[in-house]
Amino acid sequence: MANILLIETSTEQCGVALAHNANVVGKREVLESGFTHAKQLHVFIDEVLDECVVSPDQLDAIAVSSGPGSFTGLRIGCVAAKGLCFALDIPLIALSTLQILAAPHIKNSKVVPLLDARRDEVYAAVYDKGGEMKTEMHAHILTPNSFTDLAAEQLCFVGTGAEKTKDILPSNSNWEFVSSHPSAVAMPALAFEAFKKKQFANIHSFAPAYLKPVRITASKKDALGRPV
Repeated sequence: MANILLIETSTEQCGVALAHNANVVGKREVLESGFTHAKQLHVFIDEVLDECVVSPDQLDAIAVSSGPGSFTGLRIGCVAAKGLCFALDIPLIALSTLQILAAPHIKNSKVVPLLDARRDEVYAAVYDKGGEMKTEMHAHILTPNSFTDLAAEQLCFVGTGAEKTKDILPSNSNWEFVSSHPSAVAMPALAFEAFKKKQFANIHSFAPAYLKPVRITASKKDALGRPV
């Protein structure tokens, strides 16, 4: 039996779960504004392992949400996952955040996972019923004409960008919109499938898929915190 630790930090929700093969046996998850991941993540890992009576050296792999998503959240989660893999000499499994969002819904319909990328932009992809990716993940600027090629299909739009997308797109009885955050609880089946196929990330070179460059602005304060 494979013990796989699951880490999801791509949005303001911070989550950790432990899976035996594809079954979740313990979890911790919290949604807070301000990105408290640096404070919460390692506490959650310790609590989940203690609750499940699994020591770190009994872990067989670490799975982490690899983006797209928040630069801050992804960086914290990926650094933690890589550090544990190095220390324990176990493989790293990198899972697309959009695939994680789609996973709970792919048995019922075609799915369009959406992550809010601010203004009228979302990170998006399209997954067929059953989970096959039909379009690569990309940054998409929403307009009333977005997804018109899918107007006749039963679709589930899911994610932090679902409500924004619903407000912009014309009404369509074929389309369902589900507002949600990517969750560690949605990762086990994906992670175990990758584990069985030995689809591991290179721990040395792995980096999250931010998709858009990080915006860095000059500070408006000097080294002593005074306005400049």
